[in-house]
Amino acid sequence: MADVVADEIRRLATGLGGRDGESAPDAALRVHLLSGLPTGAVRRGFRQAGEGMPVVPLDALGDAAAARSKRVGILLPPFVEPSLLLQGWEECDFLSSRFDGPAHVAGVATFVDVDEAAGQLASKDSLARRGWGRNDRDGRSVAEAAVEQIESATHLVLVGGGGLSDPLSRLLDLLNPHACRIAVGGGPTLDVSALSVTPDGGRSRGRHQTQPAAHGVRVVPPWMEALEQERDPATRPGLLVYRRAHPFDPKRFRDWLASPPRNLVRGKGHVWLAGEPDHSFLYSCAGPVHRLSPGNRWWASCGEGAWPTCATHRRRLLDRWHPRFGDRCQELVFAATDLDRARLCADLDACLVPDHAIDEALRPSTLQGPTTRPMPRARLH
Repeated sequence: MADVVADEIRRLATGLGGRDGESAPDAALRVHLLSGLPTGAVRRGFRQAGEGMPVVPLDALGDAAAARSKRVGILLPPFVEPSLLLQGWEECDFLSSRFDGPAHVAGVATFVDVDEAAGQLASKDSLARRGWGRNDRDGRSVAEAAVEQIESATHLVLVGGGGLSDPLSRLLDLLNPHACRIAVGGGPTLDVSALSVTPDGGRSRGRHQTQPAAHGVRVVPPWMEALEQERDPATRPGLLVYRRAHPFDPKRFRDWLASPPRNLVRGKGHVWLAGEPDHSFLYSCAGPVHRLSPGNRWWASCGEGAWPTCATHRRRLLDRWHPRFGDRCQELVFAATDLDRARLCADLDACLVPDHAIDEALRPSTLQGPTTRPMPRARLH
């Protein structure tokens, strides 16, 4: 998906510059990223937003360069992850060059259909099957897209005929407890000023405070926030950080993946499998969809000359360094309603290789298959 976003940015950056003779706006243009799985209620919500500011699809962004407005909404396709797009734009100062003047992302608004969201978060249907994919081979699930849009938002715009139920409210709290929630009534417009991060660092009408990035907003999903913390958030309801310094037995872990806890809403992290001492695996869960894919190379299997040059990353790596295993470990975050922490930890501990079999687990496996092919590690700078 990162490659998809990079390709999209490069494509849009070609031949879409500002027109001759147009002056830059006096103040920075406030850009709002609008996402949502396009149900009827969500489409109506997009139209309501369009009554208060120009809203243009991502693939027609060049048209927005001529907009005489202090705000612009950019409508994202369902298959684009807002957080990846935001990161890519900030790294290359894409918006300022595209609008021929100062511009920044003022908010990331995900429109949530309160009548359909619970079903979407539990759906294994592919985006392609719903007609929402990048192409007819897009195998990402509806649940994965819904989760990523919700956790990447600064604002959750609640649309639909019904009210927000308690179960759905708890799901939204698990996925994004910091987002400001805005309930859209039956009026023809949406107050787009409510979609911005406020100057004091808080979010308008929000229940929590967050500090925006220097050039806009920074969205940190709860699972990433938990992994970045040195201490486990034991007091956070519904959230568990699982860290262990032993590898998983591949067969036992596959058995666990085949029958995981049914109430898991989100899971992320990296996995160490016995017989794979050089490469990690990436674990991702969105509702009923669990994926294990080839990940990066463990730093312990690299020469020190290939280690991160950033002093902060290097210090954090050494702080967690195991005297025998290096950075090899299990580091996973789980979010669930009615989370049974003890049972989940016990089930995962049962997948670990026992002490007497560690030497064998550290030897490379002779198996060759789709789950053993590594991906190159991205360098940290």
